[in-house]
Amino acid sequence: MTNSEEAMLGFMRTLIAVILTAGLALTLGCETERGPATVEWRGYTLQEARSLADLPTVIQSGLGAGRPGLDGVADRGRPFNMTDVVNASLPMRRFIVAGRQGDTWLVALEHGGIGYGVEVFLFSALDATPKQTWILLDRPRTLTAVIQSLAKEYRKVPGAHDLFLQQPDRPK
Repeated sequence: MTNSEEAMLGFMRTLIAVILTAGLALTLGCETERGPATVEWRGYTLQEARSLADLPTVIQSGLGAGRPGLDGVADRGRPFNMTDVVNASLPMRRFIVAGRQGDTWLVALEHGGIGYGVEVFLFSALDATPKQTWILLDRPRTLTAVIQSLAKEYRKVPGAHDLFLQQPDRPK
């Protein structure tokens, strides 16, 4: 083997080692989506749900699941109108995550448009109208992050903390 061939072989080995190391670092550094979480909130133990299909039909209907166009709601990861550049065939809202204990559901949707935000609704599975609604300024992606955002946002706003502490009717 000539000196230039040995140098090229050494370079290739070094390059492969760098690529493998970088790939491993990226893999370890990326947040992987774990299984559904169980989160404590206001005396409830909520089990995470990651699809509109997991919600009771009455809540899906109240949110607009299945409605076409702007009045509908897209499932997690599906296209929707995130900005104020609107495609009339896509919904303005998208499901992020929900949490459930018994008939109590906490549901988070992102709402696109010039005033992008996250809406959080507290439902009873027996009613299509939410008992309570919150607007979040950040972009939580998990049930744990939604609960943390609720606690953070409503500690900052005078008077809102009292609203946050109101207990809904608890199932017996």
